[in-house]
Amino acid sequence: MRKLAYILGLVVLASSCQKVIDVDLNEGNQNIVIEGNYTGEDSTVRVGVTLTSSYFNNDPSPTVDNALVTITDQNGIPTVVPSAGNGQYVLSGYAPDYGTSYTLSVVYDGATYSAACSMPTPVQMDPITYQYLDGFFGADPGYVSILNFQDPELTTDFYQIVITENGTSFDRIDQIQTQDDALTNGNYIQRPLFLNELSLLGDTISYEFRTVDKAIFDYTFQAADIAGGSNSAAPGNPITNWDNGALGYFNAYGVSRDSVVIQ
Repeated sequence: MRKLAYILGLVVLASSCQKVIDVDLNEGNQNIVIEGNYTGEDSTVRVGVTLTSSYFNNDPSPTVDNALVTITDQNGIPTVVPSAGNGQYVLSGYAPDYGTSYTLSVVYDGATYSAACSMPTPVQMDPITYQYLDGFFGADPGYVSILNFQDPELTTDFYQIVITENGTSFDRIDQIQTQDDALTNGNYIQRPLFLNELSLLGDTISYEFRTVDKAIFDYTFQAADIAGGSNSAAPGNPITNWDNGALGYFNAYGVSRDSVVIQ
């Protein structure tokens, strides 16, 4: 009987030690997210503006349709990027001036957000080649496609590569592959590019080869690192080129393209 009373006493004591912890997730603290792309290839500025959503909300991020978006060239001449609805702003026919810088500005809810980005002269890529592999690490055999280009000797260059396979583009910021010339400046580059699986006979592979500035290269590299599981104890957002606390990026770039059918 004494043993039973002792056990019951321990249960009561353990229950009395429980404490409710109130975690403040600060649901009202929204950030603006701006993803701007100025593609010299088609002379188009595309900007998406959203707000971060609540921690407990699984709905899509709220879009912003009442912002004032402008792009300013190296001569200080601003041009409005009109709203296309659903948080998208699009300006067509805005001819690029390679080798200069552009500033994108967004005014929303009394605050102004700005990001500057240089638009390098695009480096041209040579035709895509491919090579058969027997497979590795348990993967089935197949073909790997190879990026080929001459890196300019007189400049420090940074690249993004968007791969499309059979009509599916791997174009999320964390899927885009990167290349720089820190160790290969002025060299001829032949780099195999891997997707989740090797390609097969009859597959169509396309590359969108972008020449970008260093800030965008760093942002893309960090985004891929975070998405892949950063070693950091508390991984955060990639370092953006936006000011005033905005998230996202502004990328101004030229493009070279090529496609190949594996046969």
